[in-house]
Amino acid sequence: MLSQRFRVTALLVLTAATVAGCGATVQGSTHPGEIDVRTLDVGKYSTDPLEMRYAYSPDMATGFELAEQRLADHVVNAGDVDPEFKYSTGVQAFKDSDGATAVLAKVTAPILDAAKMMFGVAVGHSVKQPDEFGKAPDDSPFTTVTVIQFPDATAASKAAADLENADFGVAADVNQHVSLSKYPDAHSHWRPGVASIGSTLAHGNYVVDTYLGVSNPDLSKLTALAEKVYDAQLPLLDSLPPLDREGVLRLPFDADGMLRRTLATQVYFAPDFTNQAVAEPRGFLNRVSDQDFWRRAVTDSGMDRFATSGASYDGISMLFRARDAQAAEHLSAAVLERGYSSVADAPTGVPNAKCGETSDKNRNSGAKRFRCMVSYRRYTAAVESNQLADAHQRAAAQYALLANSTW
Repeated sequence: MLSQRFRVTALLVLTAATVAGCGATVQGSTHPGEIDVRTLDVGKYSTDPLEMRYAYSPDMATGFELAEQRLADHVVNAGDVDPEFKYSTGVQAFKDSDGATAVLAKVTAPILDAAKMMFGVAVGHSVKQPDEFGKAPDDSPFTTVTVIQFPDATAASKAAADLENADFGVAADVNQHVSLSKYPDAHSHWRPGVASIGSTLAHGNYVVDTYLGVSNPDLSKLTALAEKVYDAQLPLLDSLPPLDREGVLRLPFDADGMLRRTLATQVYFAPDFTNQAVAEPRGFLNRVSDQDFWRRAVTDSGMDRFATSGASYDGISMLFRARDAQAAEHLSAAVLERGYSSVADAPTGVPNAKCGETSDKNRNSGAKRFRCMVSYRRYTAAVESNQLADAHQRAAAQYALLANSTW
């Protein structure tokens, strides 16, 4: 069977929002009553939009990073399959067989290489809350869905069959083949007495590989879950035309203008699934743990884009685009109270900025001690640091950057 555990790329994202100023009439023209952001204490942080600091030059490596982000927005969220899957166990993107075997059985690597796999994304969910490493409790139903794009449908079809044969062969003496009535082309197997099933299906240039579990070793429940996953996943791929290598090179960088508005504290820039990425709502939900809370937050705020920049060791910046300024403000208040409920001093001069301090338990899991939230119009941003003074400077710089990025 496939491995349930894989390296987690997870973000516990908390945001905040404010609404800038009021209007004033000057010589018949209306202007926003906004502060002069040049007066803010931004420390060492740049307030220039990203394109003034970084010129994107397409190549295959960065193109594949963008392709992974694009695909992640079309990998099924298990909450869409069944609302009982309340937690994400992580998301993993990869562009070679070494990365893929963090999710799939190691014996599949030669198959992926032979089929010239291009890139893929795996997403896991569970009914019960996973541990800090993204592993669900042994008795929890779970899903792991991996989608891989291949150069053409022929390569994908052969890879799907070969992947199943290789995984089945890991324990051929005890595994049994299984048929799915709704998807007769799917290659599936289970081990009687074990409450999990593996299934692989080619769909055009894509292969969907699933590893699913239920509470008890009931084959009818396992096959029903597999079919429900395919029911939700395949239409998402129908809406995502596959890419050839030229298409990978031509993928636009920051098409929605999210990264240009996100505070970037690093010196080197390049698209990266973890450290410099943009997501639509589904891709965002696959990155965060508590699905119930975040699904409500996304729906209530009308959030349609998310961006992240920076590495976790330094403190990541996160940006959300909400329906409007009022929706962003409500989103920010709810998120701050949830994750950083201990109020911390806000930065001086930044309109309606809010800061909070998290618990020692969260810090032991890698969270920074302080998080500050600012917003500008429909954009809501979160910055973080272990030092409150640094968090204040980041918040001021993020607010100034939002104000400087309106063109």
